[in-house]
Amino acid sequence: MDELYKDFTGVLYTAGVKHIADTAAGGNGAYWLITAIGSFQGRGYPQVQAEEFQLWTLRVHPDRSATLTMQPDSDKPAVITQTIPWTDFDEEVCELYVLRTPGQKPLICQPCEY
Repeated sequence: MDELYKDFTGVLYTAGVKHIADTAAGGNGAYWLITAIGSFQGRGYPQVQAEEFQLWTLRVHPDRSATLTMQPDSDKPAVITQTIPWTDFDEEVCELYVLRTPGQKPLICQPCEY
């Protein structure tokens, strides 16, 4: 993870995540996904802050609505579920990880960058 970028929510993200945000939705971008994940890393969500490893999954439905969920691990139930009324995100499923290390800002990365 050479290059890191910072969202206005305070989270850091990798070049791979930046690529997704730059090219998703037919090139229209998906920085909203980084911001959505970052918004849950704040003080109002202690159940999220407590997890050093987070699996975030965006599932796009046939009607173009989507569901964003966070699980502490793939075999655990979702701690966060957010309904997104409409998206032009290209992929049916997008999985990202958030790594929280004490004393550092949360980091969003692709599974292949972990």
